[in-house]
Amino acid sequence: MKHLLLVVLLLMAGSVFSQKDIQLKKKYQGYYEGEIPGYSVQSNGELHFVSSTKISITIGEDFVQVRVGKNEIMGSYEVMFKAEKYFLLDVDIEGQLANERIMVYKKGKKLSRDGMFPQPVTTLKKIKKKNR
Repeated sequence: MKHLLLVVLLLMAGSVFSQKDIQLKKKYQGYYEGEIPGYSVQSNGELHFVSSTKISITIGEDFVQVRVGKNEIMGSYEVMFKAEKYFLLDVDIEGQLANERIMVYKKGKKLSRDGMFPQPVTTLKKIKKKNR
């Protein structure tokens, strides 16, 4: 009887303290625009300069769409954690070796994207539908 009571208590404690999935509120979903600043890359001992380019990110209820120039990729995301000032999204894009990291700020209607090395961090601003 003692063992049964112990098992029941452990199961109840596990369910009470288990982490719930964090959902990104609808007000943070939407269309964001920005520009990846120019940067330099060293390849075969030569230094190459990559000019700046436009980037847009659309965050939906269960997807993320990233457009860099004329290239477009889509994937799903999971909210890794919710901090005091931002949400951190882990974006899984099929065929990409590493996941993208996107910080959606709670104030200022902006997000920050950590680019794949050597791309610099880019800040994007939320654009309303009527202004696209």
